[in-house]
Amino acid sequence: MSKMSPDTGSRTSYHHGALRQTLVDSARELLIERGDAGFSLNELARRIGVSTAAPYRHFEDREALLLAVAEEAYEELRVALDAASRTTDDPAERILRMGAAYVRFAADNASVFSIMFRGRAAREHSFDPAAFQSLVEAVTVAQHSGDLRSEASARMLSRSIWATVHGLATLHLSGGFVRVGMDDTPERLASETLATFLRDRDGR
Repeated sequence: MSKMSPDTGSRTSYHHGALRQTLVDSARELLIERGDAGFSLNELARRIGVSTAAPYRHFEDREALLLAVAEEAYEELRVALDAASRTTDDPAERILRMGAAYVRFAADNASVFSIMFRGRAAREHSFDPAAFQSLVEAVTVAQHSGDLRSEASARMLSRSIWATVHGLATLHLSGGFVRVGMDDTPERLASETLATFLRDRDGR
């Protein structure tokens, strides 16, 4: 990191690629501290020691930067789901563990999770559908093993399971379950709820 000349209006110079990643990393830290409502590009620039114009060299506006933060979080979620899917060879248990990993990810990354699904249709984005491919694959295997009903498509069942664990995560984060005395750990919330999707081993 090298000092800049006075006429740049910035105290610190970053390599082109390094500044972009620093902005994304620091934006995530600021989100954790202040939440979405308290996030601003000016404050972010001040914290990392660059001019208020510097972030705009890489991001069109505040929302574009938050989109980049969310995009990284999608990749982290994909890794978490893939890792959970590899912890067992049992098709039913795999579904439960992946659901638990989803709710746990939300609980551990609440500030980022809150922006991951916001306003995506309004902008160009490069989110990779592979973030949920491991779930579709796990559902397909569980259908073949008889642990999930096979008359529905794997995509439809995956959508239902995703909607369920996302709802669990959202209610857990918002305190909705606490208010009605139904909260639990992310792992138990997911496993006990997703168990209702699974068939008994004899096919019932």
